[in-house]
Formats: sequence, C-alpha cells, structure tokens
Amino acid sequence: MARILIIDDDPDITDTLTLVLESNGHTVTVKQDIDNFLDEVKAIHPDLIILDIMMPEDSQAGFKAARALHNDEKVGKIPVLILSAVNQRSNLSFGFSESDISTDFLPVEAFIEKPVEPRVLLGKIENLLYPG
Repeated sequence: MARILIIDDDPDITDTLTLVLESNGHTVTVKQDIDNFLDEVKAIHPDLIILDIMMPEDSQAGFKAARALHNDEKVGKIPVLILSAVNQRSNLSFGFSESDISTDFLPVEAFIEKPVEPRVLLGKIENLLYPG
C-alpha cells in the first residue's frame, strides 16, 4: 500500500493513526515536530503526508510546513492531508475547513477535523492516493 508520514506532536494521536493505517496495509513514519522536516520528507519520500497545524513551538507550524512543501519542487506534489483540532483549540472567531484550501493560504489537498472516525480517514486517504 502507501508510505504515509504523520507530522503531529501528540503521541496518542500518532499511535492511534499508526495502528489504523498499518492495520490497513500502509507503512507509517511519525515525526513529532517540523524541525528539518523537508529533509526527512525528501529522504522518506512518502506517498502522503498527514499534517497537524498546531505544534507546541508554533501554533501555525502546520501552515508553514504546508507552504514549504508546496513550494519545494522535489516534494511539492506529495498530497498533504491536514488533520487538526485547530477549530477546537484556537480562540479564533472563525474556523478552518476544506473551503480554505488554496495555493496561497492552505496549499493542501484535504482538511479533516480531529477527532476523526477511522473509516472517514481511510476513505479520504483512498481518495487522495487513488482519485477517480
């Protein structure tokens, strides 16, 4: 199946996602921060990246990482799925959804709110990896 890189600082989330994904035949690598993440993405060359937005060191880390990925010619075509609780954890008067996806603001292929049902996550991954 697919090589999937999860970038999320919450071990409970990464453990759960890893269990779900590996039990469905995927190979999973976990990174818990965005330090040197572009180098690691290039080394792993995953088929898909699951990315959180809010990290302890920077509440906008995921946005920055998504833009860096999108602008890198070697890895810019790897589909990125944002999986985040940003709408629940932030104090903003607005929320994020798939309608916010754009090449400038949120250059990713999909956005899912945490917590997510495993079947919903697997369906979204299937659609991203094998469209049509």
